[in-house]
Amino acid sequence: MDKMLVDGFGDVTITNDGATILEEMEVQHPAAKMMVEVQDPRRRSGDGTTTSVVVAGELLKRAEDLLDQDLHRR
Repeated sequence: MDKMLVDGFGDVTITNDGATILEEMEVQHPAAKMMVEVQDPRRRSGDGTTTSVVVAGELLKRAEDLLDQDLHRR
């Protein structure tokens, strides 16, 4: 499914490519920034960007649950 991205200047990009979406986003969270930085901008179609970001997001969510349980202090 295509996504429409609008930047601060009003320029519009329509894409369904995960790498393009990451390049256009202004990311603040340190872990999210790391995910954007490790993506190779030279690799485009079929590079697994969307899959790697979704999997990493789920791992971070699960890690947060463990931190909330103070598992790291045991």
